[in-house]
Amino acid sequence: MIKTLKRYASRFKPQAIILTIVLLAALAGGIVASYTVLKDVSLWDNKIGQYVLIGIFVLGCILGFMRGRLKKQSRIEKGVVIRHGIGSFIEHWYTAFGIFAAAVSGAILGLSLGFGMIGPFARTAGATVAPLNFHYFAVCLICFGGALFVCDYIANWNIWYLVPKWHEVIKGFIGKYTYRNYWEEPDKYMASQKAAAVPYFLIGVVCFLSGAVKFGAHLISMPAIIDGIATILHDYFGIFIIFYTCVHVMIVVILGHWASFWSWWTFDMTLEDTKHHFLVWYDKLRGR
Repeated sequence: MIKTLKRYASRFKPQAIILTIVLLAALAGGIVASYTVLKDVSLWDNKIGQYVLIGIFVLGCILGFMRGRLKKQSRIEKGVVIRHGIGSFIEHWYTAFGIFAAAVSGAILGLSLGFGMIGPFARTAGATVAPLNFHYFAVCLICFGGALFVCDYIANWNIWYLVPKWHEVIKGFIGKYTYRNYWEEPDKYMASQKAAAVPYFLIGVVCFLSGAVKFGAHLISMPAIIDGIATILHDYFGIFIIFYTCVHVMIVVILGHWASFWSWWTFDMTLEDTKHHFLVWYDKLRGR
């Protein structure tokens, strides 16, 4: 991996590096603040915190629709294939790191009862404020990046582009990785990526909607049973998300999808890599 990183590092775009630094700094700042200056202030019950979260989600939706209508499509330019942009980077990595942070903070909260004597796990109700605030900052990232992503594809009338066709699931996913059959990737995203993305997205929708109900309980009076059901769904589907994320990361590492992985920071892919991994898509870009 180090050798591969050196190969691509010289082509990293400054914008991608800056966005990565901003992402990590914002997340680190949120975590530190959660356990220091905000350890006694529940952002979920704070009016300003509630308005900020709603505002972030609305902003993500607005920017997503604007990006969907204005963005340029993938193309060959100056000897490389332009694969991603700033918007794509934010959609993917801000959402991804939000999910990582939500998983960690959720695990801290979920394991508190059984492992109260271990490190960060809360031993009292008051001690859950800090990890709940940690979870809040994670949700802010998810709401912004996720809303940007979904509204981008909706505005571009391209949401079905991410849904695999049956032959992609059977031949491009099962056949390719189970029986090692030959498969030529037809589009920008691998058939296996599309096949894996659909259940991931559906699990995420359940987590989002159940989380929205739990958030709503902080805004309005709600029957305890509704909040309780939402909590159960949120917790169990949160476990599915953690499992699925681990599988996703393992697949990238084990199968070595490095050309696609590092293209998030280079914003492009060399013609050689594109022809090797995505020949059919390359021919489409060439107008053949």
